[in-house]
Amino acid sequence: KDISYLSHEPLLEKFRNFKAFMKKVRKRLAKKQHRDANRMYDKRPEYTLDHLVRERYPRFGDSLEDMDDGLCLMHLFANLPSIGSIRVERTDTALRFCREWQLYIAKSRSLRKVFVSVKGI
Repeated sequence: KDISYLSHEPLLEKFRNFKAFMKKVRKRLAKKQHRDANRMYDKRPEYTLDHLVRERYPRFGDSLEDMDDGLCLMHLFANLPSIGSIRVERTDTALRFCREWQLYIAKSRSLRKVFVSVKGI
């Protein structure tokens, strides 16, 4: 049932089209047609995930209920050391978003009654 539902997902069709497109670009690169390959790549097909977000969160309140997961991940990412594939700019951006969120909450006095959970070692 789930597989048949997923087989009709429009995003999968876009992924298939993108994979076929990238085969064409790689073929051009193999033939040393770099200018054509770059021109094709600049006009690559794009896709959006808007319909998935609307499907998952049909109402604004539904998205607010799941917001804690995203905030936990942002705070976790802001505290990661910048090693390997994690760049300093990305962790700095996450830290800036976290501080902006905390400032917004403090200025708007949005939190009245909350449950704070501190995850230990």
